[in-house]
Amino acid sequence: MDLDALRAPLALRWRGFVPGADDELVQQLVDRRGARHRGADTVRFLAARTPGGEVASWADLYLDPASGTAQIEDLVTAEAHLGHGYGDAVLAAALRGAADAHCGTRFLTADAADWPRHWYARRGFVPVGQVHVFERD
Repeated sequence: MDLDALRAPLALRWRGFVPGADDELVQQLVDRRGARHRGADTVRFLAARTPGGEVASWADLYLDPASGTAQIEDLVTAEAHLGHGYGDAVLAAALRGAADAHCGTRFLTADAADWPRHWYARRGFVPVGQVHVFERD
């Protein structure tokens, strides 16, 4: 998936995640996704489209075949398309891509207090650790 094809759905979803964000902030949040190409040897932007061609769900896949490690990051579904299987399709594509790259260790991060952890558990993911992050408002 080309990053330009994700710009509009990303901007719309960021507006939902950060209510009151001005246009400049939303643009910065969308544009920072391009910097992710520096995150691993191989970074793929994956997406599922509706039959009409609209981007419905997307994620980033980071691959390090030398270490056999893959990370799935920012799996998001556009609000209008929640519950229609698009997230499942993107997750399946990410897992297939990781397997094809011979990455036997596949992981993602999920907030222990947020609902996606249950969704990931139903798809076979299990907690293996915990990370603490300190942020200032």
